[in-house]
Amino acid sequence: MNKPEVLEFLDLVPLLRQDVPFAIPVLRDLAALTAQQKADLPYSGAGVLWRRINRRYLRLCRLQEELGRLDFKQAASGVSAEDYVFSRIDFKRYGKIDEKEFNARYLEGLGDFEDTLLVKNLGLTRDEIISLIEKNYEKNGDSYLLRKENPVILSVMRALDTSLESLPLFTQEEIRRELTDLYDFIYKSTNKTLPVPLQTRNAKQFFQLLVHCLNDVTIAHEDGMKTTLFLSPQGDLSGTFRPGNKPWTLVLIPIN
Repeated sequence: MNKPEVLEFLDLVPLLRQDVPFAIPVLRDLAALTAQQKADLPYSGAGVLWRRINRRYLRLCRLQEELGRLDFKQAASGVSAEDYVFSRIDFKRYGKIDEKEFNARYLEGLGDFEDTLLVKNLGLTRDEIISLIEKNYEKNGDSYLLRKENPVILSVMRALDTSLESLPLFTQEEIRRELTDLYDFIYKSTNKTLPVPLQTRNAKQFFQLLVHCLNDVTIAHEDGMKTTLFLSPQGDLSGTFRPGNKPWTLVLIPIN
């Protein structure tokens, strides 16, 4: 199996009706990303991969914004660097959050983090975090309002807002599940199996080739900035983001 075969496969994905009885959101978005690459246009869709990349960008924007507010010359005498940095964090932003941002950045964004990382950094499970957010915020019109400030909810919201320890952009397991559903649908519909190059047993190779298809893909964000995806010499898929027009590079899918 080679990259042209994978690209040919991705060209077929958009031909699947949206109402098929299974979901392949990652494969559909990969097809859209590679199509935009062929057209030499930045991808600005709202698919699952764009949203994941965009949330990373938003977290970098938040960090860049906070770094821009730091001036250690203004720190009071005797105040540690850590305390000064903490004092410059704008926790008031979590008092009222636009509904779209609330759902995308914090609720859906929770899925960007591994369960063990949440417990390690916050001392809370995923379900406990969801419950905490639901108990502390109430919907008011097109916004969510924090009922009462407390250190726990503020630390959770800030972690979801700024943490860069994200899961890979997509995983081999996600691709395996989507391929399995697709193969099952094709078999039930036509009583035919797919040719050997696309069999599930070759999912690892297929996954690696999918990652390679994202080399040089450009992502457009809502503020006009663009992120470029590229393969590192080691084979990682990385992205160069430009929050505040400052370059940051993050590994999106590690080779191992």
